[in-house]
Amino acid sequence: MTSSAPQRQNPFGAFAALVFAAVSILVFIGTAVWFWIQAPDTVASHFDSSGQPDDWSSKAGTLGWLVPIGVGLPLLFSIRWIWEKLPSSIVNIPFKEYWLAHGERTYLYDCLMEFMRILGGAMALLLTTVLVMIMREGRGATMPTGMTFLPTGVFLIITAAALINLVRRLRPPR
Repeated sequence: MTSSAPQRQNPFGAFAALVFAAVSILVFIGTAVWFWIQAPDTVASHFDSSGQPDDWSSKAGTLGWLVPIGVGLPLLFSIRWIWEKLPSSIVNIPFKEYWLAHGERTYLYDCLMEFMRILGGAMALLLTTVLVMIMREGRGATMPTGMTFLPTGVFLIITAAALINLVRRLRPPR
């Protein structure tokens, strides 16, 4: 193996991505329980482009759509057999053809799952911050406009870093 070949084994990265997704989901669930106990009956359910609430609904209604998304999507992103059962023709991943042609389907899906689990964990944390922002508004404390966009920025940075890592690991050796 030459020094320009991609790192084939990354068990720590795969394990770390799985732990990140699991811990992120648990943080989201814990925040949802805290929200249920502490939030007023009516909470902000929509925010305008400046981060100010412009629609209100019940906390049960808000949790009724936010919890399935905050738990369901990261779980869906983390279950490997779902992605392996899909026809490879609909899995859009960089350099897929190279790895499949070289009999490296397992490596390809190892890399994909690491990316998907990081993305799912980041999504759970993003939705955790949404619950915190809704709670702050419900208690009458407004967030500074800059702080409203910070969680989205962090989510995008995590996603970009995971995507760069995915492409780097899947780039065929020269």
